[in-house]
Amino acid sequence: MDLRLSGAGAIVTGGSKGLGKAVARNLLAEGARVALLARNEETLSAAAAELGDDVVTVAADTNDAEAVTRAVDEAARQLGRLDVVVNSAATPASSTGARPGIDNLDEEDFLRQLDTKALGYARVVRAAVPHLRAAGGGRVVSIAGMNARLSGQVTNTVRNLAVVALTKTLADELGQDNIAVSCVHPGMTATDSRTFDEAMQARARSNALGRIIDASEVADVVTFLASPRAMATNGAIVTVDGGHPGPLWT
Repeated sequence: MDLRLSGAGAIVTGGSKGLGKAVARNLLAEGARVALLARNEETLSAAAAELGDDVVTVAADTNDAEAVTRAVDEAARQLGRLDVVVNSAATPASSTGARPGIDNLDEEDFLRQLDTKALGYARVVRAAVPHLRAAGGGRVVSIAGMNARLSGQVTNTVRNLAVVALTKTLADELGQDNIAVSCVHPGMTATDSRTFDEAMQARARSNALGRIIDASEVADVVTFLASPRAMATNGAIVTVDGGHPGPLWT
């Protein structure tokens, strides 16, 4: 299937490593030109060198609204157009330090995680929308996490649910501009920058498939959602976790 991404301009936040880089690799394979956005210029340069000539880089911290606007504008300028935004710039749940239970709530960390994941994603979309409109429409895909559907860790659950709420709100608002907005919930996913200890490996294999999901599998889904083929999925929340046994998700 031709995903009709040839010649498209795409920006991937958190694109210098992990899942973001896997998504960027897929988009490039479909003929898109890609801008990687991340904080660290050294890791950005290394990723660009690995991924090839159709990659540009822009450095910004998504906690900084002005830096985000400058970076997105510069990415659109270098790419010549902007058709796709993939939000993947956030600390993995296993690295946040969040502990279960309200007694362990760290207010400073709670606000920082919301700022990075929910508000950071919103900043990127806000900066990108004028460019998407100028291109006649586009797609926004945000990476949340299965903690949006699991209780236990207040910070991780709330920050991911906030991305779900952002997705649906933006889908309703921007659909009239031919901009489709969707969200992906990966389960515990193996990436080139993430290692699992024995306990984490056991958790990752507890899905219905009985194996760890690879970043390339999540990236395949994200790439489809980022394509013109997936416009009808506007507002969709898609799980990519190998099947969580038990509950019926609605």
